[in-house]
Amino acid sequence: MLIVLSALLASTFATSQALAMPDTQVIIANCRNAQSIMNQLEKADAVLRINRGRSYDDTLNLLFAMNARLSSNHINAPHLAEITSNFETTLNAFRDDYGRYDDSLANAISVDCVADPVGFYNELDAARVNRAKLATDVATLNQLIDDYRTTFNTVIGGQS
Repeated sequence: MLIVLSALLASTFATSQALAMPDTQVIIANCRNAQSIMNQLEKADAVLRINRGRSYDDTLNLLFAMNARLSSNHINAPHLAEITSNFETTLNAFRDDYGRYDDSLANAISVDCVADPVGFYNELDAARVNRAKLATDVATLNQLIDDYRTTFNTVIGGQS
C-alpha cells in the first residue's frame, strides 16, 4: 500500500495538470500515510533546497565576478550581463517559490485529513502546483547557466 501511495504522490507532484479530486473516502483511507510520506519529503527537500540554493548563489557570484573582470579588461559583453541579471531574477523567484511550496506542503501535513479530506486535498494540490513552479525555476536557472557558457565562449572566441 505504501508503494502505491508513494506512486500516487509522485505522480501527483510530477504532473502539471489539475487532477480530479478522488472520492473523500479514498482520501480519508490514505491520507495519514500520505502525510507521513510528505513529512519525509519536506525534510529531504529542505536539504536539497539548501544545497541547490548555495550552488546557485555561488554561481551568481561567479557570474558577477566574471562580468566585472571582462569589463575591467575592456571586453564588451552586454549579453552576459543580461543573462546574469535574468539568473538573479530567476534565483529570487526560486527562493520565493520554494517558500510557497514549503508552506503549502506544511499546510497539507498539518490538516486533519480525516476530518477535512477536501481541505487536505486542496493543500496537496497547492503543493503540487508550487512544486511544478520550482521545477520550472530550476530548468530556467540551468538553461541560463548553459546560455552564459555559450555566450562567454562566443565573446572570448571573438577576442582572439
